[in-house]
Amino acid sequence: MASDLETEEDSQAAPGDEPGDGPSGEALGWRDPVRWVLGAMVVGWSVVFIVLGWIRQARFATYSFDLGIYDQAVWLLSRFHDPFVTVRGLEFFGHHVNPIMVLFVPFYWLGAGPLFLLSTQVVVQASGAFAIFLLARDRIHDRWLAVALAGVLLLNPTYQWLTWEFFHPDALAIAPLLFAYWAARTHRWKWFVLFAVLAAACKEDVALAIAVMGVLIAVRGNRRIGLITLAASIAWYTIATRVVIPLSNGIGPFYDTFFGDLGKNPIEVGTHLATHPRQAVELATEHDRVSYYQMMFAPVAFLPLLAIPTLLIAGPMLAVNIFSSFPYTREIRYHYSSLVLVGIILATVEAIAWVAVKKPGLVRFMVGLVVASSLAATVAWGPSPIGVKYHSGVWPLQVDTRQGALDDAVASVPDGAPTSAIYNLLPHLAHRDEIYDFPVPWRNVNWGVDGEHLADPARVQWIVVDRREMSAEDVALLDRLTTHQFHVVSDRDDIVVARRVHPPPRGQPDVSISPRSPS
Repeated sequence: MASDLETEEDSQAAPGDEPGDGPSGEALGWRDPVRWVLGAMVVGWSVVFIVLGWIRQARFATYSFDLGIYDQAVWLLSRFHDPFVTVRGLEFFGHHVNPIMVLFVPFYWLGAGPLFLLSTQVVVQASGAFAIFLLARDRIHDRWLAVALAGVLLLNPTYQWLTWEFFHPDALAIAPLLFAYWAARTHRWKWFVLFAVLAAACKEDVALAIAVMGVLIAVRGNRRIGLITLAASIAWYTIATRVVIPLSNGIGPFYDTFFGDLGKNPIEVGTHLATHPRQAVELATEHDRVSYYQMMFAPVAFLPLLAIPTLLIAGPMLAVNIFSSFPYTREIRYHYSSLVLVGIILATVEAIAWVAVKKPGLVRFMVGLVVASSLAATVAWGPSPIGVKYHSGVWPLQVDTRQGALDDAVASVPDGAPTSAIYNLLPHLAHRDEIYDFPVPWRNVNWGVDGEHLADPARVQWIVVDRREMSAEDVALLDRLTTHQFHVVSDRDDIVVARRVHPPPRGQPDVSISPRSPS
């Protein structure tokens, strides 16, 4: 709709706004109740999800994918070792291009680890509420309504689930993208460049969302800046996916294979969908897709549909999620929805801003509607303490009776020893050059791009697993290994720690291939 084609004057404060409505908001200073309420929301949200995340890590309910991947990667970078992530079987930048992770390295020199990654992600996510407040304040010219819309972001079920899934750089990209959009809307170009660069550094596909922002900037009157943004974003995406990743892993972007028969790269997929429109429509309207649309848009009362141009920021990633053959891309709980959420939230604010111009008397109703929708959605679908899913087992609220055995098992593995660990124990052992996600390296599960160059099992000196979390096939493998090659150091409550005592038998490699699922 034309609602998004506002002029520069539309984004300036209206005469007669209450004190503090201007760009600086300094009129009331530290006594400003708006600041206190907004700050309390952000701090409270951060505390809740940091505490829940710490509990989850302490009680062995976090996983190798993807927390273990990023934790080992940053640890390797901090020790100036080759960042070959043995959790994934890929060079770090052969997995995704996340240069933002280099900023974590100094903290790892001081002893940081997975809990630091979690805390940072939560705080960065929470800061996105400030960006939405600023945007809504400048677009709607009502600071209290802006606070309410900042709360809409924090209430969003997907935004909350991202803290549960932790850790993913996609989630880190949300706040800088929101700030970049606000900066562009208010022509703060230096800030726009800073936030856009930070966002693009989080992951290669963020550049596609920034490219759409560039188009919007150009259409809204700043053609030169918009075209530069568009060109720079496309160039970065191309370099990251067609140069950096292939050079790092020796093959190419493994996620090009996520689209089945539609094609093996973005151009092939796009061409196939354009030349087979009926298939495209059929895919886009399958039951799981429709359900995904409902769960992403219902929390904001479908208002983004009134601001289609801004909603296009979500377009590239939404298309990936819709046409991917990987079902997790259509789950609101996972990081694949991060960039989609950015477009949805921004379009929500723009839709209400458009209503403010056309029907000023409806603005408070619209904000109230979206707040009510968000609250209902977070109660029904979210993982927060006010959600019905909070006590469903998504958080380990009860201490495992085997907590002592789990703690002892992790503590018994020597620092630096090459280890293969079950997925929920691995995040506690990732600070070493070689840590494998059992049954790797004896069996290929999510190793490399196509299972290439599987590590030599003879390198593994320790095994730490939980029989209750293993398949029958993996238990059988463990039994074979502990019969001849490994000595069981401890076996308590099905938590097994074993140390290598003999090399593998000559000429009898115990390696096989299992189906690969993407991360």
